[in-house]
Amino acid sequence: MKKIAQKKYIFAGGIALSVLVLLFGILSQAGFVFSGPYLVRGGELVIENARPNSVVFVENSRVGVIDDAGDATFTGIKPGSRSLIISHEDAWPWIFEFESTSGESTIIQPLQVNIETDGAVLANPEDPLRKRAETELDAYKEPSRTQPLSRNQITVWIEGSTIFAREGEEVRTILASKNPIRNILWYGERSDVIIVTTLNNVFALDIRKNQVQNFHPIYTGAAPEAVPDSTLSEKIFVRDVQQYFYISI
Repeated sequence: MKKIAQKKYIFAGGIALSVLVLLFGILSQAGFVFSGPYLVRGGELVIENARPNSVVFVENSRVGVIDDAGDATFTGIKPGSRSLIISHEDAWPWIFEFESTSGESTIIQPLQVNIETDGAVLANPEDPLRKRAETELDAYKEPSRTQPLSRNQITVWIEGSTIFAREGEEVRTILASKNPIRNILWYGERSDVIIVTTLNNVFALDIRKNQVQNFHPIYTGAAPEAVPDSTLSEKIFVRDVQQYFYISI
């Protein structure tokens, strides 16, 4: 009789465990997670305008891949400050800290810059594109506090060798450089990324609040200058020791 009772208890315990596992699976799919001793609804992370097939990591754990449309949604993100890495074989990895809030969506557009620069040398002085590059580079004026770069209620300017940004009433130091900064310009159509030239580098700089500052190289030479192509947002002109380049970003 004792053996039969033990088997019944084991059988009942197995059923209870199976039910708990099933219940936890259902709750996980519904976006619930444990936060300390409590079961809470997790946050939702929405990635937009990323490179298809990019791999997404949250808290150093792979959570999925960006779809062919450049988007992805991940539920059940534990509330609190979370690290995000988006990786693609053709782009520099992008690292970001975001705040996951229970039951709310966080929408993020990553910065993904080509590892290999795609561009052309403008060697012919009579080339209309080369002439336009010369004109636009010669016309560059350093953005100041009174005449900053301005887009979507965000302004960016240089004082000395320091880059500042203002959003609303908040002014932040974006980059305090030990070396002179030649140029700053918007990265394409975005208002959260700028292009900076200093020393021998042209790089993209993410200006969003973040514990890790993302510097993504675009061009390395001798002493480059850069300005946007005013007709194509995804192109920039670069002049480096009297050579001219037309580069995709």
